[in-house]
Amino acid sequence: MSMASSFCCCFPCVSETSSEREALNTQRTRQYHQDTRQDLTSKGETLSFKWVNVPEIDTIFADIAKIFNKRQEDYWTIQEAIQGLKETYSCSPACSLSVCIEKIQQENSDCGVQVHMEGYRFWLTAKKKEVPEKLKQALRQVGELNCATTRVISTKTQLQEMICSVLQSQEKMEERARETNLEYLDWIRVQKNLRENIEKISLVKKHSKKYVEEANNVLNEMSKSANLTM
Repeated sequence: MSMASSFCCCFPCVSETSSEREALNTQRTRQYHQDTRQDLTSKGETLSFKWVNVPEIDTIFADIAKIFNKRQEDYWTIQEAIQGLKETYSCSPACSLSVCIEKIQQENSDCGVQVHMEGYRFWLTAKKKEVPEKLKQALRQVGELNCATTRVISTKTQLQEMICSVLQSQEKMEERARETNLEYLDWIRVQKNLRENIEKISLVKKHSKKYVEEANNVLNEMSKSANLTM
């Protein structure tokens, strides 16, 4: 008897029940969603897309990832700058940014700290040239906050348009990918990649909206401090 025959005799075939097939399909579906749902809520996590072997489509996804990852980096810069200001001046974590800025002004009343705002740009100035190190740090943190906030707002329309374009062109993208990848196995792989990418786009839309809302909140708070109305 051959080795192959001996191997087969030792492991009799067992038919798979419908309940077992259902459990396996459920497990695969769960795994699929885990693979496509990247954790974009933690600092340092970046968005990436899979290739679909169509240059123009891959370029669109790459551009979206580049803009989104930069926006996400700016979002965390905003969070760190606000947290830094609150810690420097012993403000409650729950207090608003405008309340924290007011405390900075009160504690440095002899320095004549003022809030300035032009469009989406804002900054703090002090009338005195020599100011406490604590205030210098606050001035730097507000500068970082301004730069990050401005960058998030400046890419808002561009990213929104790219996301909408992808979501509205799903069928055309799939047709284009099918035309390019004629081999059956290539098409199956590319189709899976494309659908995973589309699912990630919905995630990008959700998080991107949150980042823009945070940037707008910063602008509203700084306008209060500058006695302006947005």
